[in-house]
Amino acid sequence: MIKYLNALLKILKNYKLYLFPILIMELIFFMKYNSKFNKFKNLNSNQSSDPIPCSFYVLRKIERFIIKNNIKTICDLGSGYGKIIYFFGFIKKFQIDGVELDNEIYKDTLFLKDTNINIFNENILNFKLENKKYDLLIINDPLKRIQDFDNLIKKIKTINYKVFIVMINISLDKIKIANDNLEIINNKFFSKNRNVLFFKK
Repeated sequence: MIKYLNALLKILKNYKLYLFPILIMELIFFMKYNSKFNKFKNLNSNQSSDPIPCSFYVLRKIERFIIKNNIKTICDLGSGYGKIIYFFGFIKKFQIDGVELDNEIYKDTLFLKDTNINIFNENILNFKLENKKYDLLIINDPLKRIQDFDNLIKKIKTINYKVFIVMINISLDKIKIANDNLEIINNKFFSKNRNVLFFKK
């Protein structure tokens, strides 16, 4: 519990001036939806970032982008405990796939699978994006190594269809890679470590 609270406080501190609206939105999510999806896990991995749930504030921002751009199919690359796939697939009824490497976390989210939601226990670097035409890819910074992130962006760049990409809470060096390979549409910076960026390929 102490580790959870320390992680939460560290995350909230990074939102700075946006802390109050972020907290209000999380309270709304807690009361209206399922708080089960605000889970953390320390992976102790050199490859994967710890799964940190996307804030409800950012989810609503992405939702507006989805509606504006008539997006129908979504893939959450590094879906963690499933807050994104729960909100967009279960609540909003969009077609969404989640891809999660950690077997324990993957099994914890299998109950979400239904006609709108598929979940795959795979490495996102090996996941076949060409097998389905996605309108939107969501990346909530699942990769620790900069080279892995570079490989993921190059992989996205080579797919044979047009696609939007939303990136959440990515570092400045990763933003540079994304900017060099994709077309930036919009961005919102809460702090150095907390952001949401919209791209298209």
